[in-house]
Amino acid sequence: MCLNAFSVQNLFSAVARERCLAKFKKFKIQQTNKKATQPSTSAAVLIPLCNVNDIPSLLYTVRAVNLKTDSGHISFPGGKTDKGESPVETALRETKEEIGLSPEKVDIWGSGNTFPGRNNKISVTPVIGSIKNLREQDLNLNKKEVAETFAVPLQSFCDPNNQFYTQFKNGYILPVFVVNKYQIWGLTAYVTHVFLSCLLPKDIYRNEWMRKKIFIDHHINLQ
Repeated sequence: MCLNAFSVQNLFSAVARERCLAKFKKFKIQQTNKKATQPSTSAAVLIPLCNVNDIPSLLYTVRAVNLKTDSGHISFPGGKTDKGESPVETALRETKEEIGLSPEKVDIWGSGNTFPGRNNKISVTPVIGSIKNLREQDLNLNKKEVAETFAVPLQSFCDPNNQFYTQFKNGYILPVFVVNKYQIWGLTAYVTHVFLSCLLPKDIYRNEWMRKKIFIDHHINLQ
């Protein structure tokens, strides 16, 4: 079965939302280092499920090259949590600050378990939000933080030719997606994989990245 068998209405329906969120909350997250101390900083990101010209897609950002950390990397909009903020509040605030998308355009589904960030120094909570009709005029990029945004159709993630994995120096393995000129890897790729696994049936999205022979080694020491 291909994704085309699922209409935009089906993917954005209340039934799909409830089923996806229930699976998302129960998904067992890989730990990079089980003996590591608890992260001292928390953050949240928005997983923007978008309808772009009747094509269900995920929206990503390319971080500005002048940033001190992860410059030029692909990520979901998001950032560190301010004191007293919930993950949803953080995700919406950071999304507004980074790409100008109004919180009123985002239908929040809910959040899942936290993911360990690099070196286990930060915990990241993903928040699922849908934008039923995303238009270019809905975005206003903060060029100090974001170089560009791009949307990837869900169908592209389901294509095995776009699925790879990367193995870090400590042996930790994560999925990688390569779509056109964009290489989505690291925590962003892992969150993408978890979300797609919860949203789509296994006969549509099947990614056995732990068994793949092809890999991309970024030579990053992820502890």
